[in-house]
Amino acid sequence: MKVWIFVEGESDRIALNTLWMKWRELLRKVGWGIHIITLDNKSKFFNKFGSRAAEKLVNNEDDLVIGLPDLYPNSVFNSSEHKHDNLSELKSVLTRLLKDSLDRVFGLSKPQIDVMLGRFHPTALKHDAEMLLLAARDELRGVLGTSEALGNWRHPVEEQNQTKPPKYVVNELFRTKTGRRYCDTVHAKAVLEKVPDIKTILYCKGNQLQCPVFKELMDWIGNKTGVPAY
Repeated sequence: MKVWIFVEGESDRIALNTLWMKWRELLRKVGWGIHIITLDNKSKFFNKFGSRAAEKLVNNEDDLVIGLPDLYPNSVFNSSEHKHDNLSELKSVLTRLLKDSLDRVFGLSKPQIDVMLGRFHPTALKHDAEMLLLAARDELRGVLGTSEALGNWRHPVEEQNQTKPPKYVVNELFRTKTGRRYCDTVHAKAVLEKVPDIKTILYCKGNQLQCPVFKELMDWIGNKTGVPAY
């Protein structure tokens, strides 16, 4: 039994596999595997997602599928069939792409499609995977090699906006604190492998929930597999 997670880029796959290492071991013990598939970028993600996700659901009646692109609505997608201005609209786009493929490619009936959708979770990295690094403030400070304050950003960290998304904040921190460029495929792993407990990503020291959308994703997998993430 597998959980298929479709993301945009390789850095997303690396970050999630690193953060979920202990959880994935627990899942493997009961016969579940998490497989993260990269679809290269947002345009290719939308072009490929429907058919790839539908194939996974049709091939195995136990498998689960998650759509997990970054949430970056902009003028390119606002003028296309993939238009979305927020998370709710992006979820609708992902669901429509999947339903269209189940209907058009696999010829399933509406009742059959409705059953398939019970094994599908549309969501997003809001607004990108670097929100996990901002949530891991102490670990990020360690990789930056500084004991200084890192500045303030929105809480929950998923509420960083389009003008200053998490990746922008992390890029600036690496530039100002280390004089080096942030490399997402290297530094995300370096930060997240230091996280001792996923709960520290989800909740800040004041017990405020930092990543509600990301928590919802992990809770959905935990409920479906019977193996909680934290």
